[in-house]
Amino acid sequence: MFYVSKTSVTAVTAIWLSVAVAADAKADAASCPSSIPFGLTTALTGNLALLGTQARNGAEFAVDEINAGGGITGKKIALTTEDTGASSTDALNAMNRILEGKPLVILGSMISPHVFAQTEVVTKSETPFLVGATNAKVTMQGSKWLFRTHVHDGQLAELIPEYLVKTLGKTRPGIMAVADDYGLGASKGIQAALAKLKVSPAAVASYAPSDKDMSAQLLEIKDKDADSLILFGRPADVTLVIKQMNDLGIKLTTIGNASIVAQTTLNNLSAAEADGGYAIGGMIPQTSTDAKIMDWSKRVQDKYKVPADNFTVSYYDTVYLLKSIIEKVGCNKPAIRDALAATKDWKGMLISYQADGQGDLAHTLGIYRNKGKTPELTGPIKESGY
Repeated sequence: MFYVSKTSVTAVTAIWLSVAVAADAKADAASCPSSIPFGLTTALTGNLALLGTQARNGAEFAVDEINAGGGITGKKIALTTEDTGASSTDALNAMNRILEGKPLVILGSMISPHVFAQTEVVTKSETPFLVGATNAKVTMQGSKWLFRTHVHDGQLAELIPEYLVKTLGKTRPGIMAVADDYGLGASKGIQAALAKLKVSPAAVASYAPSDKDMSAQLLEIKDKDADSLILFGRPADVTLVIKQMNDLGIKLTTIGNASIVAQTTLNNLSAAEADGGYAIGGMIPQTSTDAKIMDWSKRVQDKYKVPADNFTVSYYDTVYLLKSIIEKVGCNKPAIRDALAATKDWKGMLISYQADGQGDLAHTLGIYRNKGKTPELTGPIKESGY
């Protein structure tokens, strides 16, 4: 009589289950076309190109790596990129061109006004839409197809004042922000967060994205006896503000978004100008001592002649997150959308991603301080609840 143990049955069952799962994964991947279409819209020309190219670099670098490694279960990604320029109208036109190619998924840029202009048409197309745009309201538009894989201004607006007041002990900050949806929304949130801490800003100022002289605003903040400066802008204008502070002899503890420690900012500052600036924002690769990340950063810079920043990392991670999902569910748009909404503890290059109820997946930020022209990670900080 032949006897089969319970252990043997369990083992055989486990083997068959693993084979079945693998077969399902292959079947799902088989639903994909021979070339898997991804779309990307981002600013490659105009005054926002410095940021927009970081999205392109991160996404493109990941696609090239994946394709060189055999693609997604043997099928290559075909990335089509359209330039949004600097206007929302151009961004919408760029998105319409992308949609004509019927992409499986679309990556949008970190420029919030562009994403606001694009969301309706992408939602109507029922295409998963992943962005790095930082206006907190981007994921409050009611689209179940929209996801964000970068930290946003709502998180920064809470955490920057808290760190400035509770850790750095400053109670009379001046606020200075770029006068567009990005900066003014952040400024409003920062003021509300300060009010919760029972702190009133010494002065609140702004400047147009095209301004080259911010000395009047800086002198106003100095004259109001501010003990610190909360600075919110993009690398090009943040560089100007910091240089003009130095020229005017204004010495204030400065803290802001990741532009203060972005390599593109630091490249245009002297060590004395950059030294001591604080930032809270997306995780940047320059502070890592991990050999793999250091090698990745070098390879990105060698290819694009531009240092990788937090957005490069975010878009790179986004492509790999999509790869992992497509390998499981195939090229089915609703299934991809549902898998994105169910993301939990997916490990990217520097952080793990977890979807909340609104479609935000990034909840870990870094606290940085410039030592000369070198940003140092003071420590990670997480959004409340994560």
